[in-house]
Amino acid sequence: MRSFEKSYSILFGRSPKRIALYATSLLLVFAVLKGARQPLAPLLYIGFGGALLLIFLLVDRALINPRRSYYVAVVSTTFVAFFDLVFQKPALSFSLVGGIISATVLQSLKCRTPAYVLPLAVSSLVYYLMGEYYLFVVSLSYIAVLQIMRAVINKMARGLDAMCMFSSFIYAVFAEDDVLEDAFRELGRVEAVPLHVYTIGGRHVVVVSDFHPGPFRHIGGGMLVDYLNSEIEKMGYRFTFLHGVGSHERDPVTSDSVRRIVDAVKSALGSMHNGSPPLGVRPVKLEIGDVKVVGFSIGAPPHLAIVSRVESASDDIPTWVGRRVDAGEYVLVDAQNKFDGAVHWGEEDVVSLSRGLKALHETNVCRSFRIGVGKAYAQHLDPLGYEIGPAGISAIVNDCDGARGLLIVFDGNNLDSALYEQLVKIYEARGYEVVEVVTTDTHRATGVGLGRGYRIVGERIEHSRIVELVERAVSEAERSLAPLPVAYKRVEVVAEVLGEEGFRRIQDTVRIYKKVGLVIAVAVFVIPSLLIALLA
Repeated sequence: MRSFEKSYSILFGRSPKRIALYATSLLLVFAVLKGARQPLAPLLYIGFGGALLLIFLLVDRALINPRRSYYVAVVSTTFVAFFDLVFQKPALSFSLVGGIISATVLQSLKCRTPAYVLPLAVSSLVYYLMGEYYLFVVSLSYIAVLQIMRAVINKMARGLDAMCMFSSFIYAVFAEDDVLEDAFRELGRVEAVPLHVYTIGGRHVVVVSDFHPGPFRHIGGGMLVDYLNSEIEKMGYRFTFLHGVGSHERDPVTSDSVRRIVDAVKSALGSMHNGSPPLGVRPVKLEIGDVKVVGFSIGAPPHLAIVSRVESASDDIPTWVGRRVDAGEYVLVDAQNKFDGAVHWGEEDVVSLSRGLKALHETNVCRSFRIGVGKAYAQHLDPLGYEIGPAGISAIVNDCDGARGLLIVFDGNNLDSALYEQLVKIYEARGYEVVEVVTTDTHRATGVGLGRGYRIVGERIEHSRIVELVERAVSEAERSLAPLPVAYKRVEVVAEVLGEEGFRRIQDTVRIYKKVGLVIAVAVFVIPSLLIALLA
């Protein structure tokens, strides 16, 4: 799935407003330069862009408002002006390029209607009026080319409308909204997924969610952690999110599903009592084969079984793995704390995890148990939340008969290995028997980082400054260490998720894009540009 996230980042890595601003500035420059030799050029570009703008407004005013329509129209027209200038052709000679860009966007808005042909009709009319009859024929032929390519690619994707999804990615550059939900909704299924809700001392909430907080920012559950953090803190609590079992097959695919999850947690909190005296087990860290399991109690069963890897990357606990093991008095938590290594779960890893869980159940129950929680926010270090999101950094300290454990939680998506090792060494030297560092696996910033598709915690922010914030959270947790009452409630939410079949089909589509992506780019963009350069 990292390949999907990496591909997504290419399109979502810049603000659409910024793209539109750059495009507008460049279009003005190109139009002025072109106008030096062809005085009517600026007016021609305004007319072409205006025609595209009008098409988008007429297609669906409710879905694409004037602002978004302008984004698409100005970017499309800027490409036309750029190529006209570079190849020293008359104004609007490359109108087919702008028409194709707009047509591709329209495919995401009206996948099952022929509305996408309208920008190509405009470019065809331009060529007819210019007397460029060869290009008039080429432009008209591209109506058939796009439809044929869509049919071929969709057949390769075994029924998934892959071309429509690709167009949705293009549109998302301009829209920065949930238009992709339509593509994902078709793949999804309705499923009941559990969440585990804990309150500590009546003031701090910990949620272990088997919903995966993805797939991407602005899409489905990509902002799930943000919304939970915001809504729960409005209730007067502080909040920590942990990801449980499931990968992208448990992504909420609609904003309505996210609202259901948030409402269910808020409802659970409204019905939970202040809690009972805390119960815990001794913190323990086990390494069996390529699997590392940390047993950590937060004051009430089920205790946390935090799962990471020794050599492989720590990247989600697949649903099928969760089904194969018996967690018993524990709930599985995805550590998401090691980016390096291959993403792999095999039969031998399932056996190792089962052995680890069995060993956790042999851990001593505490005669005396205390717990403390601290939190620090990182907006001053990361204002945009690319590495550390709004839920900040949580520290949970427990004390079982004098043996202390520490759990550090970053609101991020995976973790720099050097930072992980540094934090573990610091607090083990302070006398903690077990130290574990995890992330929430939020996908709020997926599409920002270059290469991997997102930034991991500690990728760009100075580690020393992160360590200072962690120390602030840990110090607060240590000061609050006490036999605080803890309450627990299991909640099931019925929501639309991507599903294992939908996840598999998307993975297949990504593989198809890898194979035919260059062919698509050549056929849709390169060939028409060359034809125009030769024929205009």
